[in-house]
Amino acid sequence: MITVSTHDGFFHADEVFALAVISLWVKKTGDEIKIIRSRERAVFEKAQIVVDIGEVNDPATNHFDHHQPGGAGKRENGIPYAAVGLVWKHFGEKITSKEAAERVEKKVVMPIDAIDN
Repeated sequence: MITVSTHDGFFHADEVFALAVISLWVKKTGDEIKIIRSRERAVFEKAQIVVDIGEVNDPATNHFDHHQPGGAGKRENGIPYAAVGLVWKHFGEKITSKEAAERVEKKVVMPIDAIDN
């Protein structure tokens, strides 16, 4: 079981799509996913993957947040990353081909990130 944590409260498109991407990756690994929704650090830091909360973007530790001061970087075209962009950047080619990942980035992920930011 792979635990994934995101914030509680209202859903936003960036974390919903990020969780969907992670769910596809987890399914591909043959494992199952458990999603925890909490803003309490002691709760969400226990998860194996943390999305859109925690003010840390570190793919090496599976933390994907863009809310830290200065954000979590921008694409070459200037669009900042939101949660789905950070997750897609890390997992996209693990769940599909490079060509498909690039198309999804341009048609789905980048517009969601642009709206969220």
